[in-house]
Amino acid sequence: MSRRDLLKFAAGLMAGIIWPFRKYSFAEKPGVEHPISAPLVYTEKTRCDNCGMDRNKWARTRYDFTSDKGAYHTCSIHCLAVLSMKLQTKAENVKTAEYFHPEHMLKADEAVYVIGSDAPGTMTRTSKIAFGERGEAEKFIVDHGGRIGDFYGALAEAIKELDTHMKPHH
Repeated sequence: MSRRDLLKFAAGLMAGIIWPFRKYSFAEKPGVEHPISAPLVYTEKTRCDNCGMDRNKWARTRYDFTSDKGAYHTCSIHCLAVLSMKLQTKAENVKTAEYFHPEHMLKADEAVYVIGSDAPGTMTRTSKIAFGERGEAEKFIVDHGGRIGDFYGALAEAIKELDTHMKPHH
């Protein structure tokens, strides 16, 4: 068998192995591009005040909030939690992007959250995404798993993750 024939055989074998599993590709599960590779301008505040990531690419999970120390803009609830801890302040007037409509900002305490779906999280393994309507969140859960929550539950989960990551390893 020539080298060329061997390569053709190997390529055909790999395609035969991979083809039946193509529907299980993680990238296809949510059906929503996140991060957005060629984003629109969803916000003029393009950089996360905590980590520096492009908030237009991560528009689906971005947050705006105020505190007694100023106005802040983050790429995720994770960065909101970290920044609040760094500044030793409480986030107030929190707004979050609506997952399917990132051009819309919702009052975070009025949003319906899906926590722990198969959608990719931002700065976390456990996604925490906001919806404007409970029905939309429930439909998303049918296809992608997770559980219904609210902003305070999602924030508590983010803080719990921080506590886990910040514990010293022995």
